[in-house]
Amino acid sequence: MIDLSIDISYLARYYGISTARSFACQSGQMQNINGGIEDGMMTIVTEDGMITVDAALLQKLLQEPEKLAKILKLQDPENRYLIIQQFNEEDLVKLLPFLTSEQLAFGLQYFTVAGLNELLINLPQEQMINLLLLHFTMEDVVPFMQQNEMDDFFKSTELDKKDVMEYFEGLEYEKFQALMVNQFGYEYKEKSAKEYLEKIENMEDKEYKRFLLGLQLEEKGEMIAGLCEINPDYYMLFDNSILARPMINNLEKEDLIKTMTTLDPEFLVPMIEELPKDLIQVVATQIDPNDFADMLSSEFPDLIMEMLAG
Repeated sequence: MIDLSIDISYLARYYGISTARSFACQSGQMQNINGGIEDGMMTIVTEDGMITVDAALLQKLLQEPEKLAKILKLQDPENRYLIIQQFNEEDLVKLLPFLTSEQLAFGLQYFTVAGLNELLINLPQEQMINLLLLHFTMEDVVPFMQQNEMDDFFKSTELDKKDVMEYFEGLEYEKFQALMVNQFGYEYKEKSAKEYLEKIENMEDKEYKRFLLGLQLEEKGEMIAGLCEINPDYYMLFDNSILARPMINNLEKEDLIKTMTTLDPEFLVPMIEELPKDLIQVVATQIDPNDFADMLSSEFPDLIMEMLAG
C-alpha cells in the first residue's frame, strides 16, 4: 500500500457529499478500501474518515489531469515521489522527457567529475562544440593539443587552401616573415608579403603539405585557431576528447553542470538514464504536477485505482 496523502474533501465536493456524511477531513492518509467495489460503488477509507463514490464516475474524474492532480495532491513532491517509487525502470524513464533541461541537469550532480567528463566527451559533436563556445574558443583548445593532433588537422583533405591563403593574407608581416625564413632560409627575410603569398599559392600538393607540417608548434596552434575563426566548420575535424580539454581543465563541477543545462533535454535524458534507479526517481520527482497527472491518467489508470484501493 502507498501511504499517500490525498485530498478526500475535493472528492466530497465533486460528488456533492457533505463532509459530515463522508466523515472527510481536508486531507488524510489512505488506508484501504472497505469491501472494494460493490454494486458499482467504491468506499475510500482513510485514517480521518471515508467517502463512498460511484466507481465509474470516479474513473471518469481520474481521466481529467487537473482534477487528478488535486485529488492525489501532486503539488506535494512527497506524493509524486511515493507514486514514482512504484514505477518499474522502463516506465520510470518515460517521465524524463517531461522534465526541463534545468531539471534534468539537477541529476548530473550525482555523477563524479570523471563521470561528467565522460558524458561530455560522448555528446554528439555539434552539441560538444556548442558547449565549448559558451566559454572558450579554439585559441583555448590548442594549448592542450599534442603535435600529432595538430598534424592530423593539417593532413586533412577537408582543409581548404583558400582558407589557408586567407589566414596568411591577414597575418601580420613580422610573423609571416619569421615563418617563411624558418621554412625557406634567410633569403626570404627581405621578400614582401605578396611574394610570400605567391610562393605558397604556387606550391605543388606535396610541397604544400610539407610546408604546413613543417610549421613550428606555436605557429600551428595560432594557425588552427585562426582557421577556425575563418571557418567554424573546422571544429568538426577534432575529436570531442580534444575539444573538451579546456572545459575539463578550467571549469569547476558546478560550472560544468550549469553549462550543460543549455543542452536540449533530448541530450540530457540519456545521461540521467545512466543513474541508479533510486536517483532517477529523485530526478523524476521534479516533474510538473499536471504533466504527471496527465501521464498517470493516460498510461497508468490501473495504478491510480490501485493506489486508491490501498
